[in-house]
Amino acid sequence: MSGLVCREGGAPTRRTFLLAAAFAPQAFAQPQDQEQSNQFWNQPRWVWLTRPATGEEVRTIYWANGQLVEEGYRRICWLLRDRQAGKGMYMSIVLLDMLYATNSWLSWHGIQRPIETTSGARFQETNDKTEGAVRNSKHLEGRAHDGRIPGVSLESMMKFGLWLGGGGVGFYPGKNFCHWDDGRVRAWRG
Repeated sequence: MSGLVCREGGAPTRRTFLLAAAFAPQAFAQPQDQEQSNQFWNQPRWVWLTRPATGEEVRTIYWANGQLVEEGYRRICWLLRDRQAGKGMYMSIVLLDMLYATNSWLSWHGIQRPIETTSGARFQETNDKTEGAVRNSKHLEGRAHDGRIPGVSLESMMKFGLWLGGGGVGFYPGKNFCHWDDGRVRAWRG
């Protein structure tokens, strides 16, 4: 894939274990629930994303058998590219795990819809031109996603993101998107 730029720290971390609680809330109370949680994270991890501004859609596996699936991962990174700069970067595996957990939760509840992406990776020039963007945005490191899910309220997305506890959650009802990143756990309204 042309235009893909490597970023440091792209390897998976132990933070994915925090996300497991989203699928087994009693995981720490009963051993069989912990086993179910482990089974969830040992399944092939996938995301279903669209980019309405470009008409692109990706539904692919990025992690299987304990390792990155390069072709799927690159396809996701390209969809999440900085459109203005015309190039992508390696996206955080923890962020993708948050999106995987969301796609899986939707599927579990019979909701067959992709997550719409409004913004993923950003390079400095694009970030500088983006209204409301912070100087040290996680988008600059491939660690943030802005988007929405058709038919799911932004408030529900915000609550689910907080429940996952994987990082920062920004709620932007006036701009019709939620921001998720893999930074420290925090929440705000924009």
